[in-house]
Amino acid sequence: MNILALCTTSTSGSIAICRDDTISFVSYLNINITHSERLMPQIDFGLKQSKIGIEDLHLVCLANGPGSFTGIRIGLATAKGFCMAKKIPLLPVNTLELLAFNLYGNKFPILPFIDAKMDEVYAALYSRDLDEIITPQNTKPVEFLKKIKGPVIIIGDGIGKYENIIKDSGIEYKLALPHQNIPMASTLISIALKKEIPEYDFDFIANLEPYYLRKSQAEIAKENR
Repeated sequence: MNILALCTTSTSGSIAICRDDTISFVSYLNINITHSERLMPQIDFGLKQSKIGIEDLHLVCLANGPGSFTGIRIGLATAKGFCMAKKIPLLPVNTLELLAFNLYGNKFPILPFIDAKMDEVYAALYSRDLDEIITPQNTKPVEFLKKIKGPVIIIGDGIGKYENIIKDSGIEYKLALPHQNIPMASTLISIALKKEIPEYDFDFIANLEPYYLRKSQAEIAKENR
């Protein structure tokens, strides 16, 4: 199985390439360059290093949000372009599920906690086997933590920003290690290899929308007017 995986849901971004069921290339950048500038060059470089072309891919896997609105749009547009041009199946993955997969098989339920700005988080709760316990939502961190009834392990960039709120919540918790808090494209490949690979579906790909989980500031301002 040859897979191209893209994750552009945060200011950092990553791509990964799987050749013959083995991860052959991973690129992670957390620098002040936009996804539109760095994504295509990194994909091209990764394919060359892996000695395969777009036409050799069996699947494109994408982190489709929630996260950065701009980053998600760029990633989705890029994935759609490849898939529709070469008739490659597309597998979108929720960013919260992606983060939770970094702790797959952990002793406790997994609570992905992503900073959503405006004093809010994107959060969900998964079992150690990644069954959904609390559905993904955009909410105030205090309100979400009130839903937690047992020990959990928390993962994501919301840990640093809301550390005091987590401490004051009274829940029993552990924190993921720093490297586990990064949503990586290489994790998408692990997810894809465990799932049933979809067939190419032009209509599904054409109609796929970003999983924003909340309205953009522009949409909110328009409604207020």
